[in-house]
Amino acid sequence: MNIEYIDYIDYIFSIGVIIFLGVYFYLQNNWVELEHITIKINNLPEGLHVLKIAHISDLHIPNNASDIDSLAKLVKNESPDIIVMTGDLIYKHKTIREKELGRFCRRMSDIARTYAVTGNHEAWNDTEKWYEILDSNNVKVIDNSFDVYEKNGSSVIFMGLKEGFKYHDIFWKSVIEENVPKILLSHRPELFQDYCSGLNSVKPDIVFCGHAHGGQFRVPFINKGIYSPEQGIFPKYTSGLYESHNKTYMVVSRGLGNSAFRLRINNRVHIPVVTLWL
Repeated sequence: MNIEYIDYIDYIFSIGVIIFLGVYFYLQNNWVELEHITIKINNLPEGLHVLKIAHISDLHIPNNASDIDSLAKLVKNESPDIIVMTGDLIYKHKTIREKELGRFCRRMSDIARTYAVTGNHEAWNDTEKWYEILDSNNVKVIDNSFDVYEKNGSSVIFMGLKEGFKYHDIFWKSVIEENVPKILLSHRPELFQDYCSGLNSVKPDIVFCGHAHGGQFRVPFINKGIYSPEQGIFPKYTSGLYESHNKTYMVVSRGLGNSAFRLRINNRVHIPVVTLWL
């Protein structure tokens, strides 16, 4: 076979591999995966029967995957009753993009009741400004507080843990006796055992978290992340649904943006959509 022909084939093959990898890496960082999760909750009030929650985390504006309008369309098409946002909507090394953050929050709150808590990137930035932007765009921030969601005469309690604080009953002491589902928003999944401890007077039924970015790289077939802040190598909590020994569930988002390290492998950006039912 002609040597020049072999070189030409090798050249075409190399270009093809480069194009394939480029498309693959682009899709991993920009093609949003909707993960549908169903959880049976025994104490879900009959008046609710079914409750759908869309989970947003780690958007990292301006390093967000996809654009705000496309993300809003994806969420709207799911028709959620509630949207929860578990921190890191912004990126610490950038001035808060007020217009973009405000527009994203407005798009979410126009779809459904929206709750939020801070993450580490908010804690590293102008947190008070962040509060102001979310509040002015109808997003309810529940850092170390709670809110009662009511529908059809029935209630669910949404509790929020502020970044940098440990889980403590004192934040929600007035809901101890409430025999209704309690849903906790917190940025950090590595503290799952604290959230579901039997020592807590107020134990959440479900926890929503982010922060782990899916482990950045995920090992094919076994679906395990490689590394996560605070959890280290082969982290335990990186994506999807987890259950404790005493029936507390946790849903972890892989996030919708990137921070210092921009490359994801086998780890698409991610919106969990959780349906609660009796």
